[in-house]
Amino acid sequence: MTHPASLCLALTLIAGCTGNGPQQLDTDQVGYAQALGDGLKRQMLLNMVRLRYADVPTFLSVSQVITGYTLQTTGQVGLNAYPTANPGNYATVSGTMQYTTRPTFTFTPMTGEQFAQSYLRPLAAAELLSLAQSGAPIDLLFRLGVQSVNGMPNGATRGGEAQEASGGFLALIGAMRQAQSAGAVGLRFERQGGIGRVFLLIEGDTPAARQTRSLLGLGPTERDVEVTYGRVRSGNRQVAILTRSVLQVLYELGAQIEVAEGDVTRGDTQATETGFGDRLIRVRQGARAPDDAYAAVPYRRRWYWIEEADYRSKASFTFAYILQVLAESTRNQPTPVVTIPAQ
Repeated sequence: MTHPASLCLALTLIAGCTGNGPQQLDTDQVGYAQALGDGLKRQMLLNMVRLRYADVPTFLSVSQVITGYTLQTTGQVGLNAYPTANPGNYATVSGTMQYTTRPTFTFTPMTGEQFAQSYLRPLAAAELLSLAQSGAPIDLLFRLGVQSVNGMPNGATRGGEAQEASGGFLALIGAMRQAQSAGAVGLRFERQGGIGRVFLLIEGDTPAARQTRSLLGLGPTERDVEVTYGRVRSGNRQVAILTRSVLQVLYELGAQIEVAEGDVTRGDTQATETGFGDRLIRVRQGARAPDDAYAAVPYRRRWYWIEEADYRSKASFTFAYILQVLAESTRNQPTPVVTIPAQ
């Protein structure tokens, strides 16, 4: 004989599942955010590897995610009476429940003018400095996104050969990092005649602040310098910053990726340059990536990955991604062109 309390409990469980909307939203929001972030990491790492092999990079953005839910429940209660009733079928309860989710993802490939504006346009120096003012390490930002400061070159790869950063460039970003830690680095924006101007402020009288001002060509009492784009400055109290594009950033990081000796022997790629000195990133390669890799992608029957325990590589990779997002934010939102329903 089925107890009435058991009957009520079964019906309650079936009916209660219909109120899971808010809980499902919370679960899906976190899940999709994590999946989207992991996918973007793999895409950027893959593009770095492809550039390492002189292959064509591909940028595909997720512009829309739509998820639909369907929940169907049915319930049936039966009560048998004399003369057909017996202890085994006095009361019956049955029910079915079907839950279906159908997410739809919209992907947009970056081509033409959108590609040029997002990945070929040099980053704005003011954007880099704004990130530094928000707390990002200024030395790492300059190592990633700057080609030269007042003609002092950053480390770069040209034609497969490494060019070391100049002593003046390394000294400058080191002093700026110390000044930043002391809260002595700031920005000031002005607009005159519809033209915006950006000034870098170096305040305080610490050794790092004094060294920064000296390397920028400022006098002991001068506290600000106008930021301009270019290789060399055109006037006093100016700092000329030649920035890189996102594609250059990915190419420079990709040049430090480890590759198999067989690929170099066949001419598929060039040997990893050993003259980089202090590497920004280390990307391993092998037949199989570890399960706990920070990011891993397959390419040409081999795996390439960044180790989870390699904090420096992860930081460089993360800020390179932030620079990419910053560059993409300047373009207009494109119209979705490819929609893939997930069944």
